[in-house]
Amino acid sequence: MRGMSRRMMQGVMSLFLVGAVGCGGDYSPKPRGYFRIERDSLAYSLLHHVALPYAFEIPAGARVDTAEASRGWVNVVYPSWHVTLYGSYLETSSEGLQRALADGADLVRRQQSVRRVSEKAYEHPEAEVWGTLYLLEGDCASPIQFMLTDRRRRFFRGALYFDFEPKADSIAPVVGYLRQDVVRLMETFYWK
Repeated sequence: MRGMSRRMMQGVMSLFLVGAVGCGGDYSPKPRGYFRIERDSLAYSLLHHVALPYAFEIPAGARVDTAEASRGWVNVVYPSWHVTLYGSYLETSSEGLQRALADGADLVRRQQSVRRVSEKAYEHPEAEVWGTLYLLEGDCASPIQFMLTDRRRRFFRGALYFDFEPKADSIAPVVGYLRQDVVRLMETFYWK
């Protein structure tokens, strides 16, 4: 019995020494963090594809998918952020243009988990480009959408989608960068 209490005493002393030596005085729990999101560069280049009836500038870090270019559709892919800007084009009559504008606005209103929608009008009369930028707040699937038209027969719609279920607070820095890119796209857009 005496041997067992001696071993128990040595075990307690060992635990005490390990605890005293192993604990530093400056320890504090660290909050869970996310990776740092930085922009590659602010360089832009002109997307000028022969089959597309329009052109605009895209950022250097983006990749362009023109598989549907014969229909006037284009996708701007941001591989490092897992985001795609889907662009669709329609050439129609004046009545069809009004229907396309109404349908585009309806698609914005039908987004789920939206807290607020901000609309910003855009116009560049010299290039015959008018449009609306929609900024959606909340955990929605497409936080940035826009429509551009020549007010006669041509219509271009863009919608930004993440390749995962977005959480507004986690994607906020990326959405900020992408907003700059979409504004640049709208400012440099012209019809061929």
